Amino acid sequence: MLLVWMILSRRTAREDAAVDPWVEHNAQVVAEGAEPLAEGMPASIRKGRIINFGYLPDAHEPEKRVWLVSFEESYPYVRVVEELATGRFSYMAADQITLRMADGVDVTELKPMLESLGLRLRMFNRKENLSVIGVISTAIDAVPATIEAVQPWHHLFETAEPDTLRFQGR
Repeated sequence: MLLVWMILSRRTAREDAAVDPWVEHNAQVVAEGAEPLAEGMPASIRKGRIINFGYLPDAHEPEKRVWLVSFEESYPYVRVVEELATGRFSYMAADQITLRMADGVDVTELKPMLESLGLRLRMFNRKENLSVIGVISTAIDAVPATIEAVQPWHHLFETAEPDTLRFQGR
């Protein structure tokens, strides 16, 4: 019993000591010219703290405005994207994507891909055939960049997509 307790305590201490790159991320973005969160967003999103902001593909020819927003009490990191042509907003987890696994592929087969890209498996559901993995950076384009980065392993999954957030009443 003592040995098991020591092993579990050591593992817990190691996980607690791991630095979350999102916590360390540059919070000076607002002072550096980030646009405020738009009025068209749900009130729950507008309560978040902007930790990054930018335009995609770039500021000279913007097609999208992107905010990374953090929260203390709910989902910690949200990516908000506004399509400038339509004014449409989309909301997703900023720190993970969802993979719907291909038929007959077990989540353990993702290990070489994850190791190669320096990603981490965050959650999986064998019954639903879903896996959730972290993203490759804390940049505003991390979600699409990660989806693109996993494409060489497309035989392992049917889809790779943002982990979309949905709001009650919408």
